[in-house]
Amino acid sequence: MINKSKIKVFIDCLKVIFITLVITILIDKYVISITLVKGCSMLNTINDDDRLLINKLSYIYKKPSRGDVIVFKPPLKNREGELFIKRVIALEGEKFKIIGNHVYINGELLMERYIDDEKYIKRDYNILQGIVPKGYVFVLGDNRNNSNDSRTFGFVPIENIVGKAVTKIWPIKGATTLAVEYPKDGDGIID
Repeated sequence: MINKSKIKVFIDCLKVIFITLVITILIDKYVISITLVKGCSMLNTINDDDRLLINKLSYIYKKPSRGDVIVFKPPLKNREGELFIKRVIALEGEKFKIIGNHVYINGELLMERYIDDEKYIKRDYNILQGIVPKGYVFVLGDNRNNSNDSRTFGFVPIENIVGKAVTKIWPIKGATTLAVEYPKDGDGIID
């Protein structure tokens, strides 16, 4: 026969497990999560199978900044359930132009130490210049020769951004912050 104190202990344990599970799910969905990267569009910054820490609160009170690595829902039909990871290059209201492997923001060259230096492969892209509309950002992969990014699918609505990738946590020997430090005034544009 099972006594009442054992049943109470069992029920209390179930309550703790349930509450812990709910809190974990809420934190993962709304605060911070770990994601596994599949693909090579962000080489050499992020490799296939790297694990990243994603801050989902980053853009509640502020807008994305140039250089941020973001995780977002792509503005592509039939791919709504996927998540992409790219770098913010141009912000709303900015005029951009891409010539080869060089990006110009408002007519000034953007310094990009993070891109893969291999020879640029010319392709037909949909968007190589324009002005970023209000409420959007223009994103590119660091591996410019192998990236499905804003050059192909257009501007990313800020509301589609899931979070900011802040740290590579796995593999351990490659653990690093993903923050970009631009010289001078901090916007990466060479005057």
